[in-house]
Amino acid sequence: MGRMGGGIWQTSKQVKIIYLLYRWLAAILFLAVLSCSLLDIGRSDTEHYEHHYAKWWIYLTHWALLACTLQAWLAAWIVTQGMMVDRDDFEIQRLAKTRITHRMYWVLYTIATVYSFIVTICYWTIVHDPEINKLDAVNLMVHVLNSVLMLIDLAIVGQPIRLSHAYWTTGIGVIYAIFTGIYFLAGGTNRRNLESIYPLLDWRRPGKAIVISACGILFVFIVHLAVFCLYRLRVCLYTKVCIWSRNRRMKKMSSLGEDPIVAGGCTKGELPGA
Repeated sequence: MGRMGGGIWQTSKQVKIIYLLYRWLAAILFLAVLSCSLLDIGRSDTEHYEHHYAKWWIYLTHWALLACTLQAWLAAWIVTQGMMVDRDDFEIQRLAKTRITHRMYWVLYTIATVYSFIVTICYWTIVHDPEINKLDAVNLMVHVLNSVLMLIDLAIVGQPIRLSHAYWTTGIGVIYAIFTGIYFLAGGTNRRNLESIYPLLDWRRPGKAIVISACGILFVFIVHLAVFCLYRLRVCLYTKVCIWSRNRRMKKMSSLGEDPIVAGGCTKGELPGA
């Protein structure tokens, strides 16, 4: 399931304090962004919308933000637990991988990573209207900072991205498309009291809405594929760095007349996602 205890670039199996601090910092940042989004802290738009807080949950942006926050806090908890475990005890480490929290984190991490990028791309290319959507702190936090934090996570964390897990992300796309249709049929409106949550996904024209939904689900798969490619690039870079470091240490130890078998650093079996 990947190296849950630490980032991929560290050579020790023990949880590093710096990595633990990073995990808690990310969790606190995501919780702060979620709170600002829920409470409109930092929003410059003074217009009052009907049932604004009750309708917060209908937007895909907020679904993605909630997934980001949950995975960040789960990761912080798992890594904190890792500080209490003897990392040389491989049996405990193996059993830890079967815990439900680890599996929940993997699902949420994959969904959060893919949908953070989707939200950022779609919002700034399709949804954003400068005359309606104010460029304030909340807007930037939920449509830019989320992707920045998840991109950093993708570069640091040893958790793998599997192409076969695309059914997790496309499944969320299907669920959201169905939800918007049911929400429309139930008479639901967005926070501006319009009949469609997003202008492009207007169920008053069901044929167009179905086509848009299908294209959206296909786009989810494309983004998932792109994230998988970034993950493979990370693995490649990690492998090259570790092999270079290991060979350098072995040469140094050989020159000193020491046994080069245990050279420290990365080993073949420590690839992220192994």
